[in-house]
Amino acid sequence: MIKFFRKIRLNLLSESKFRKYLLYATGEILLVVIGILIALQINSWNDNRKAKIVENNFFANVLLDLEKDNEKLNYYNRFHQKRIQYLDTLLTYVRNPDRTMGIEKFGMYVEPLFYPVNATNYSTTFESAKSMGIFNNFREKDIIKELSQYYADFVLIENSFSTITRIVENQFEPMMQTLPKGYFTETTGALVINEEDVQKFYHKVSSIKDNRNITYDYDRILKTSSFESYLIGDMGRSYDAMGIIESRKSILNRLFERIKEHN
Repeated sequence: MIKFFRKIRLNLLSESKFRKYLLYATGEILLVVIGILIALQINSWNDNRKAKIVENNFFANVLLDLEKDNEKLNYYNRFHQKRIQYLDTLLTYVRNPDRTMGIEKFGMYVEPLFYPVNATNYSTTFESAKSMGIFNNFREKDIIKELSQYYADFVLIENSFSTITRIVENQFEPMMQTLPKGYFTETTGALVINEEDVQKFYHKVSSIKDNRNITYDYDRILKTSSFESYLIGDMGRSYDAMGIIESRKSILNRLFERIKEHN
């Protein structure tokens, strides 16, 4: 083919048909330009196709992460709802001194308060894509921006939960240390909400017979003003946590729907 075009050029030049040669040369250049443009267009189409596949895979994996996140948020919500119920029960006995609670019931409602919850965030897909710098090729910039803000706001959950944990350790545990733990029974941990199995712990402790004949002065703790203050403070912090959880769930649901529409 190259020899054919070269032969034509030589014939045109040898016959002094310069004008025809110019027309021919122009046509040949146009063919080359058109070929380059077609090649560039094909490359661009391939690049866009590959970028779209990467973007779709990213959002598919993000949806899986958001589903996990939603399950965790539901757990956090149930955890704090139950915590508020237990705090409410204890506060009712604090403010009604004529009512007798009994050490076993006291133990069942107090033990769940020893267990705060740890904040877990499922952001692996987002952080991995961010570190690889692939967001620049994505079309859905607004969704990426919302996702970025959603994951950045996880610190609100962390701060809320860590505050409860810190106060449990610094205020509640020292207060309860004055009461011997011999009141544990097999049902003491029945109301505890925890992702790990803690029942074996209570069964083990209660299986060791206590021969001390201790009188468990739990009523003294119920009558202290510091215990009432703690219950009210814990309840307030639990309500604050639930507010943050509900707000995050609302944002998550909106993101989930937007990403499903994109895919």
